[in-house]
Amino acid sequence: MDQNTNAHGGKAALPRLAAPAPLHKTVQDEIRNYILSEGLRAGDPLLPEAELARRFGVSRNSVREAVKALESTGVLETRRGSGVYVKDFSFAPLLDHLPYGLMRGPRALRDLVALRKTLESGLIADAMSALTPRSAAELHAVLDTMLARAERGEDITDQDREFHRLLFADLGNEMLLQLFDLFWLAYHRAAPTVPRRAPVEIHRSHAAILEGVLSGDPERARDAVRAHYVGIEERINESLA
Repeated sequence: MDQNTNAHGGKAALPRLAAPAPLHKTVQDEIRNYILSEGLRAGDPLLPEAELARRFGVSRNSVREAVKALESTGVLETRRGSGVYVKDFSFAPLLDHLPYGLMRGPRALRDLVALRKTLESGLIADAMSALTPRSAAELHAVLDTMLARAERGEDITDQDREFHRLLFADLGNEMLLQLFDLFWLAYHRAAPTVPRRAPVEIHRSHAAILEGVLSGDPERARDAVRAHYVGIEERINESLA
C-alpha cells in the first residue's frame, strides 16, 4: 500500500509542520546563549547592535526587537547614551503579568496562597535556626507598630509585608526573599475583593507565628504559619462561594 494511502484507500493526512519561531525569538535565544557562553555578569555590556547582527547573520532590526523583549523580561537594560547591559536577576518583571492571571478568579488566588503556605511552613524550621537576636528584635518592633496601627483602625499592609521578609531574611537567600515578596505583592494587587480580617486579628495571627518561632519548637512554628494561611484560604473560599 502506498505510504500516503490509508487503510480505507483514501489519502492519509500529512502531519502538520510546526510553524517556525519568529526570527526575533530565535535571536533572543541566541543572545541568552551568548551571555551564558561568555560568562557575562550583571552590569557587563552587551556587544553593539551591529556586531550582534553580524554574528547572528540577521538584520539590526531583528536584534533590536530581541533586545526590547529581553528588557521586558528583566534580562537586559538599555542605558541611554551608553549601550545595552546585562541586568541583575530579579522576579520583578513577573509582577506585571502575574496579577493579571490571578485576577481571573479566586481559584488562582487560592492556588497562590497554598503555594506560599507550603513554602513558608516548609522553610520555617531553617528560618528559626538562622534567626539572629537583631532580627528577632526587629520582628517584635514590627509587631508593636502593627498592633498600634491596628488598634487605631489604620492600614497595616507595610508591617505585614516587612514581617514576612524579616522572618526569612537571615537565611541569606536573596532569590527566596524576592520570590516571597513577589507572591505577597501579587496577592495584594489581585485580591481587592477578598474579604479581609480585622487588623487586630491579623496582628494576632502574626504574633502567634513569632511566638512559635521563638519557642524553639519547629512544629509549633509550622502550625502557626499554616493557621495564618488557612485563615486567608477561608476568606478566598468565601469569595468562591
